[in-house]
Amino acid sequence: MSNSENSDPKADSLFSVGAGRTHMEEPAEVTMKIPTVRVVAGPDLLQFVTLSGGQEMVIGRDESAGLVLGDASVSRNHASLRCDDGGEISVYDLGSTNGTAVNGATVQRALLRPGDHLEIGAVSLRLDLMGLDELHHLSRVLERMRAAGTDPLTGLQTRAWLDERLPALLARCEDAGQPFSVIFLDVDRFKSINDTFGHRVGDQVLQALARLVLLDVRDSDTCARYGGEEILVFLPGTDEKGAADVAERLRKTIGTHDWSRTAVGLKVTASLGVAQKLPEEEIALWLDRADRAMYRAKQSGRNAVRSASEPSLVTAAAAAPSPS
Repeated sequence: MSNSENSDPKADSLFSVGAGRTHMEEPAEVTMKIPTVRVVAGPDLLQFVTLSGGQEMVIGRDESAGLVLGDASVSRNHASLRCDDGGEISVYDLGSTNGTAVNGATVQRALLRPGDHLEIGAVSLRLDLMGLDELHHLSRVLERMRAAGTDPLTGLQTRAWLDERLPALLARCEDAGQPFSVIFLDVDRFKSINDTFGHRVGDQVLQALARLVLLDVRDSDTCARYGGEEILVFLPGTDEKGAADVAERLRKTIGTHDWSRTAVGLKVTASLGVAQKLPEEEIALWLDRADRAMYRAKQSGRNAVRSASEPSLVTAAAAAPSPS
């Protein structure tokens, strides 16, 4: 995971997080790992809570819960998490309607180990040990999605950002002699997803996709919803090879995500094109080169990454409308 570039070296060690709110205390050391229960699939993706010795908190739909989950399968007070003074974490079902499970087995009470999967109703969570930089980044992702002026569905920047903010950002990079690359991401067969599972599921796919992308890039990188199922990821200070590495990481993250939590039988992949901006190149031409690279990824069988500088792209004729 990328680190937040805005992290304070005296970052917090104890968080009490619900719906993105944090309470912070100064840590004993910045290298410590903190037990973190995080939603890894479904509508509440990325919501998380951290635990410390002697702490107990409730997971549920009630707004007073320590970790609030909005899914209808979750009871108002569904389960509790308890961390003893030795750091041992247990989960207790609180008489929920749809049950609590650990690693697929229904439980009334169970110890949790790092890496264990916890199911609260239909919501999938995981216990991880996370560093302070990771927790800062996760908090920042949730904040970015709620910022004013972002796309109402995905929480990403809108196309207006390209006109209002991108030119100045490009100028700063050019003045500093730094490269600047863009990733053009398009969901494969998105129309088929809408036709098969319905537009509500299609919207949920875009929401989850936006969260996965934001989590996998730096806080200094900007993600914008370009149109429909198209997402642009702007990477200041990154050359085309570095951007291709980021794109490949995103491709794997999207393809291996547990989409069955969104709809049974759902699978989602994406095709990605990468282009580094050339000196004096117009923004529209730069984005078009990334778009054509993405189209080549579609042509190669989808679920792939292609770079604009590849010889086959440099010599190719203008692409026809890209397949879905």
